[in-house]
Amino acid sequence: MKKLFFVLLLLCAFFNGFSQKEKSAGIPQAERLKWWQDAKMGLFIHWGPVSLIGKEISWSRKDYGAAKYDALYKRFNPKKFDAKEWVALAKASGMKYMVLTAKHHDGFCLFETKTTDYNIMNTPFGRDVCKELAEAAHEANMPICWYFSVADWKDPDCRDPKMNPVFAERVLKQVGELLTNYGKIGLLWIDFEGWPSPVEPKKVYDLARKLQPEIIINNRLEPFTPDESHGFVGNYADYATPEGFVAGYGKTAWETCTNMGHQWAWKFGDHPRSLKESVHTLLRCVGGNGNLLFNIGPDSTGVFPADFAARAREMGSWIKKNEPAIYNTKGGIYTPAADYVSSFKGDKLYIHLLNAAKNELTLPAIAAKVKRATLMDGTKINVTQSGKDLKISFPENKIDSIATIAVLTMDKPLSALSPIAPFSTTNSLAYNKKATASSSVGQFYHDPAAAFDDNPKTCWKIGRRKDIDVHQIYGKNIHYLSDEIMSLYQPTGWLEVDLGKPQPVGRIKLGESKYSESEIKKFKVQYLAGNSWKDLAADTKMGDWQKDITPVTAQKFRLVIDQYHGYFGVNEFELFPPGN
Repeated sequence: MKKLFFVLLLLCAFFNGFSQKEKSAGIPQAERLKWWQDAKMGLFIHWGPVSLIGKEISWSRKDYGAAKYDALYKRFNPKKFDAKEWVALAKASGMKYMVLTAKHHDGFCLFETKTTDYNIMNTPFGRDVCKELAEAAHEANMPICWYFSVADWKDPDCRDPKMNPVFAERVLKQVGELLTNYGKIGLLWIDFEGWPSPVEPKKVYDLARKLQPEIIINNRLEPFTPDESHGFVGNYADYATPEGFVAGYGKTAWETCTNMGHQWAWKFGDHPRSLKESVHTLLRCVGGNGNLLFNIGPDSTGVFPADFAARAREMGSWIKKNEPAIYNTKGGIYTPAADYVSSFKGDKLYIHLLNAAKNELTLPAIAAKVKRATLMDGTKINVTQSGKDLKISFPENKIDSIATIAVLTMDKPLSALSPIAPFSTTNSLAYNKKATASSSVGQFYHDPAAAFDDNPKTCWKIGRRKDIDVHQIYGKNIHYLSDEIMSLYQPTGWLEVDLGKPQPVGRIKLGESKYSESEIKKFKVQYLAGNSWKDLAADTKMGDWQKDITPVTAQKFRLVIDQYHGYFGVNEFELFPPGN
């Protein structure tokens, strides 16, 4: 009986452990993302031996001379590196997580690894930077995260037809080391450098989720192009990563990565962006329902430049006064405009006035009533509300030169409301109307709605073909500007807008975004008459294109791309009434 009881006890323990493992491995994405989305801003750190010469990490290797670049580690000795000081700066700056370049495209590892001698332990410094930073971060309750390039421009095995499988195994061992030896890792920030991943994305993703079940993984394992790396969230990703710009508003989780200065790695004579530009970059991310990963590169001694550190602390001081409007909020309900952004939590709506020359805002109507209106310091402000608009008056003597935030307490939770777009700046009939397309590069920034948002910085782009085996592409040495990669995308496509009801249209405006040598070579605009699409206009060049047409009344209009080259985008598809 005792033996039977012992066996049953072991079985219970086994199944309980199995159940716990399954539970952790199956943590819902929204649950895994919550801490990160609440955090809003992280510190990005690009660092390595390249800081000795003040040039860009990895990307300067060819021009500087590969042999010289690869030998820099032999004199890399950042004696002033203090992990606790790095963490303290991040906290003082209002940054809630840290992402360090554990390995960039140049292949140098800032951690102790058994896979290559090209690592921090073989420098004069001889200390594991990742270990020291992870320990300091854990001690301060700061989530530590790794940037990791799956490529390696120094390793000849990378994407070599015969040796790439060996290289891929080496990469997986490095991922294993980073996610095993340094405690809990909050996020794995994979990078794309212009060629398909040399490692099968699923293998990296599965290994990471196995070793760190709660980890968040960005979207750069699967892309074939920079466009996809910015806006495409595939099967092995949690969020999108626009780079160097704030892309607007997105329901898809996203994070803009950009520099406080003008280069990822430390640069001679560089200077930080102004406090206003730095804070506005953050607020536009917050208002767009995204995050900001703000980069500062330490110098070769291991110290952040004094003027950058001072600017970061200035940001932190400004944020401290306005924390409730930033952290733990969602972007919206009002989507970003030129003069404002907004954020909300519960029944609190925060309107961030970004134009210090104004003291009044007129916003579209909202399906909730304002019960109370104040500034962040409690000062009461005037708000008038109608079925047409919402007007906010800010006291002139209370205008903040960076941003002035109104706090509106509403009569209901705001999460039940749909996003409210700004008033149109073009008066296009198609503005913010329901948009669909034959295909799209991603769910954000390059989706169909990007052509109907009065924002020429966003654009719709044609997506991948569905008849290709993408698994045959990974590991190949084919650049995104090659014909082989370009051929993976749909050869034709259409973009459609539904005006909601039949409306007369007499003028069409189109905008083309060009990349490298991209070009729309043949297109037409159609309208739906009954069950048939009828041609309205056609041309062989787009650019900034417009045409007056014989007026038609219809509800649905379509742009058809019949022929193109490269990675074009349609940034605006606008329709206007006759005579307008």
